[in-house]
Amino acid sequence: MDKIATCRAAYLIPFLDVLRDIGAPVTRELEKAHLPAMVEETPDDLICSTLAMDFLDTSAFREGIDDLGWLWVQKFSASDFSAELLAALRPLPTVKARLDCLSNLIRLEDSNVRVGVAGFNGSAEIYCDSMSLDRPDDPISEWTQVTVLIDAIRSVTGDMWSPDEIRFKSDFSVCDDAREANPNTRFLSRSAHTSIVVPTAVLAASQLTCGAAHVPEPNIPEKPDGIENMKRLIRPYLRGGLHPISTFAEMLDVSPRSLQRKLQLAGTSFSDLIETTRFEMAAEMLAESDAPLIDVAMTLGYENQSNFGRSFRRIAGISPGKYRRELIGREQVA
Repeated sequence: MDKIATCRAAYLIPFLDVLRDIGAPVTRELEKAHLPAMVEETPDDLICSTLAMDFLDTSAFREGIDDLGWLWVQKFSASDFSAELLAALRPLPTVKARLDCLSNLIRLEDSNVRVGVAGFNGSAEIYCDSMSLDRPDDPISEWTQVTVLIDAIRSVTGDMWSPDEIRFKSDFSVCDDAREANPNTRFLSRSAHTSIVVPTAVLAASQLTCGAAHVPEPNIPEKPDGIENMKRLIRPYLRGGLHPISTFAEMLDVSPRSLQRKLQLAGTSFSDLIETTRFEMAAEMLAESDAPLIDVAMTLGYENQSNFGRSFRRIAGISPGKYRRELIGREQVA
């Protein structure tokens, strides 16, 4: 399976909040952009980065928003990081340790960026660069990249800290509001990296509460294979209805027939992928909520409860109702 540039839906949601605040037709435009209309309900699911950026660029132009990236900054915080990343960062006492961890786990947030640190003349340039070769750097995405770095550092230094410099690859004028919010920060455009520059001493900054306690090795999840990534990408599209294979072929920039061949080489098919993904989502809903079976069926795009039951039974060997009852029984025994 070819690699699809993806990011967590959590990074798109603050943009949607900005657009809703000004009355933009968000749901309609998401559907036109082939993005899942119910994306706000599933922040940990993956979305196609290319489709998301096309949607944001189009929305910013249509609504006349010159500083959409900066407006996003006002609504995002480190608490929006994935649970896995937060759990890995939390026990690490120093900025350097957290940046190293972020470098290893940034793929959980965005598959298309890399994080690193380069030292020079008593300063450190901490970069978060896009690895895309076929798309120019964009101030909207660059604001998200530098904010991830700043928020990771502020998780140690506190919210009042700011970098000496913020550097963007793209050529644009930073809005006055951003400059006023960062009076001690210099902004540069047309730089070699999307990055921030800090004194080297900042890397050694430590949370006092950590003291000299033992620092555990972070638990780094294994990289999912292509099929697992595809399933995570499909998940948000299944809430509220099915999408044709052409939607996902567009993300890979291949024809539907080529995508079907790639799936066959990986030992599956598009219809099997849809069925197993729906089953996994249904099993989660049955375990985590008491929603009626008809609601589970409708949420996942089944025509009716009977179709849902037959599909679920093909994989689980039992009906959805029995599956839930057995889960409840095991919990009561435990």
